[in-house]
Amino acid sequence: MNSQTEQLDNNQIKLLVEIPEEELAPDIEQAFQKVARQVRLPGFRPGKAPRRVLEAKLGHGFARAEAINDNAGRWAEQAIIDNEVEAISRPAVTVAEGEEEGPLKLDVVVEVRPEYTFEGYGDLRIEFPAPNVSDEDVAEQIERLREAFGNYEDSDGAVGDNSVATIDFEVAEEGADPSTVADYVLRIGAAEPVEGLAEALNGKFVGDTFEFEAAATGENGKPRKVTGTVKAHQSLVKPELNDEFAKDVSEFETLDELREDVRTSLTNFRRSLLRNSWRQIIANALSEAAGITDLPGSLVQREYENLSHDFGHRIENTGLSFAKYLEIANTTAEELSSRLASEAVIETRLDLALRALAKAEGLAATDEEIDEQVAQIAQASGMDTEDARERLRLSGQLFALRSEIAKRKALDWIFDNAKLVDDKGNDLTRSDITGEAPKSETPKSEEPEIEAEPVASAEAGEDNEEEATE
Repeated sequence: MNSQTEQLDNNQIKLLVEIPEEELAPDIEQAFQKVARQVRLPGFRPGKAPRRVLEAKLGHGFARAEAINDNAGRWAEQAIIDNEVEAISRPAVTVAEGEEEGPLKLDVVVEVRPEYTFEGYGDLRIEFPAPNVSDEDVAEQIERLREAFGNYEDSDGAVGDNSVATIDFEVAEEGADPSTVADYVLRIGAAEPVEGLAEALNGKFVGDTFEFEAAATGENGKPRKVTGTVKAHQSLVKPELNDEFAKDVSEFETLDELREDVRTSLTNFRRSLLRNSWRQIIANALSEAAGITDLPGSLVQREYENLSHDFGHRIENTGLSFAKYLEIANTTAEELSSRLASEAVIETRLDLALRALAKAEGLAATDEEIDEQVAQIAQASGMDTEDARERLRLSGQLFALRSEIAKRKALDWIFDNAKLVDDKGNDLTRSDITGEAPKSETPKSEEPEIEAEPVASAEAGEDNEEEATE
């Protein structure tokens, strides 16, 4: 079988596939045997009718058509692998020539990833949520505790933050009867019945009047005049900040112990937030730099299917049923599917961006890196290294492995060269962001097993008999 590629528009590639007639012969013979088992002819047991009898009964070209229909998907898959095409869609296969005799020529059209070009990424700056906690952050959390355990008491002071004011007010609109509200209780910071009310009350004392013009509403679109009086005021009295406060609001005996616990909890939360979001942050930053906007739906769908497959395996390995997992996780199948769909978009965007960066920087897998990776896969799978390499090659995974190594190098480039800071401008390291140990201390991760089915088969269609031929 011979094949070559032709670039088309809309991120498509056409593979021109030619199968010499002599290579078709075994497939045609197999088609005869298949039909012979299915057709009942008088005087012959199933599968025993001679070929000449079948041709006389069914016609000369039936077996050739059956062979083409049965094997079109396999030939398309092989051409995809031979030409190292990373297809992201199932192939559309049509017969160009040789449907009845002579060499068979197929046109195989597949969608591939769009390619993007980076410009001006050398000064790339990426901002992440701060993983570290300052003394001010701890103090802010303690203040929130004080507010939560405080009490509202009558106050002669001015209305301000954390105040509760009791007011009478009137809203007058030209051409309409005024609306009067008595004894309305408003906590400053909560939702306002009229926008601007809290601002008008700020700094007022009991007995003071207030007046302001509110935004227009209603059919006539005219502004409204709001007037009123402060009848009562309560301010939040927070507990004293001491060891007794710590005992009242927690299991700790001292304020220092409470502060340390708040610091630890806040640090764990922030680091967890960063561990769960850094890939999305990098994907967004790179996508903006490379101009990645619309994503191929087929690529997002394939990523979603991969994530769902992996997630299902992880649940299976825990020994839990899917229903039990949903119960423990307090979620639904729809919510889980939505989360995986969001992750698929993130991973698709990151995949395209890292490939673009790898191309821009000339980051490619070396033969030594491929050899090392194949050796690790072989060891993890309990196979001979050369057998593992051949199986990877035949399944199309060897080329995909090169792409994955290039993407890892692109990610390394980002951590080594981009300006990585938190939202306060402090420099961050890779360890700060991902939680990974430094490279010299990173334990060897578990290598993936070699897939039993060729990589291209999922992209080229799983059932060759269902391939559409024209």
